[in-house]
Amino acid sequence: MPSISSFEILAPRPALRRAFAILAVTLAAPAHAQQPASPTVPARRPLAIIHATIHTMKDSIPIRDGTVVVDGGRIVSVGAGSTIKVPANARVVDASGKFVIPGLWDMHVHTAVPDGAGLLGLYIANGVTGVRDMGGDFGVIRKWRDEIRGGKRVGPRIVASGPYVQGGDAALPHFVVRTPEQAQAAVDSLAQLGVDFVKVHAMVPRDAFFALARAARARGLPLAGHLQTDVTVEEAADSGQRSLEHLDGFLNPCSTADSVRLSAAYPLDLAVLGQCSTSDQTPIYRHIAARPTWVTPTFIALEMLAALPKERLPSDTLVHYLPPTLRAAMAAALEIPPDMPADASVLGRALWTKRLAVVKGLAQNGVPILAGTDAPLPNSIPGFGMHAELEALVRAGLSPWRALRTATAEPARYFVSDTVGTVCAGCVADLVVLNADPLRDIRNTRRIALVVADGRAYSPAALAALRQSALRAAGPAAKSQ
Repeated sequence: MPSISSFEILAPRPALRRAFAILAVTLAAPAHAQQPASPTVPARRPLAIIHATIHTMKDSIPIRDGTVVVDGGRIVSVGAGSTIKVPANARVVDASGKFVIPGLWDMHVHTAVPDGAGLLGLYIANGVTGVRDMGGDFGVIRKWRDEIRGGKRVGPRIVASGPYVQGGDAALPHFVVRTPEQAQAAVDSLAQLGVDFVKVHAMVPRDAFFALARAARARGLPLAGHLQTDVTVEEAADSGQRSLEHLDGFLNPCSTADSVRLSAAYPLDLAVLGQCSTSDQTPIYRHIAARPTWVTPTFIALEMLAALPKERLPSDTLVHYLPPTLRAAMAAALEIPPDMPADASVLGRALWTKRLAVVKGLAQNGVPILAGTDAPLPNSIPGFGMHAELEALVRAGLSPWRALRTATAEPARYFVSDTVGTVCAGCVADLVVLNADPLRDIRNTRRIALVVADGRAYSPAALAALRQSALRAAGPAAKSQ
């Protein structure tokens, strides 16, 4: 079966360096200064989920009154209950009136943050059974990944880039690449390190970027991330860049009046919130759709930037799950510029709405979308942020079915894997049982009754214990939920 491998790029424009400094601050601090004991990892045992409506995500037709049988770390059978034999030694879960979906994938996170070990269980508590880590201490990430695989730590599957490629100095582990020769050397080093993909960050010169893309292809390493300043969206897709993050490089569809009001007036001039254009962007979308290139909007991160200079968003109410060290680093990185007008958030919100329109246009023209949250952020707590991201994708015009695919079947296609992202015999045993149908209302992904991660079943009590463990790891200042 195809193996899971991935790659991405995260490169802010120069105007974004301050806004994205939060990533450098939080990721540069030691991620392993304090590592609390992992919550108890459930033992694997045969499991049968019966009488469920199963959204396999292979197609839009659900299996009614279906049964899923799990043994070890795999799904051994799935289908109509009348056709599936339940093993005599299996734990049976009656899921009458409930809905089964594949485990969710968050395709843009950073796990190796200060005291980040205590946050890993929150992904499982929210039905996120896989993540794509976009940069950090690869040694720490690899250790956690091995412990998760070995049943010694609760956490999601992790596909990771490790050090990123950067055109200049940076706080995070990185390779400086300014020439084609340095690009080749960086890819050789990353391959030797054993990363899953290459991530390009900012300020890589044009000739070095294309050399990086060629070297990554030669090594069989996917390339993904932000757009470089002097590379177009079409050129990045043509070069083989597998994912474009944060909508960087995409222009907003605007009227002439919008172009004057928004492009000129927004005080931070955040490229990630997009410049306005009255020109038709459809040819660009169709160009990308013809390539194996995905787009990860990270709406929840964009919304945080759009809200400045407001200090809080409604989703910030979960910030008590973050350790004080991480909260302090974020507060320092997101210090509001003294010259920012009080009404800046009005313009920022208008630009954020334009970003919804961009993703609607991308999806309508066949560009595949990935769900990613850029967690952890003040308004994007690990795991919790995924539900907000799916809701934003629906607000952008995706149906609940298509939105759910961005966290299930599309990650599987991105990874070229036939074992994740769907409910099928032979697939990894990553499942979420919901109390209500997410295809009727995407908010129902929050209504979790049971999570199965790598064949290990987490009951409602176990999920609550994971949340409480994260609160304990965050310290005495954390509030109980």
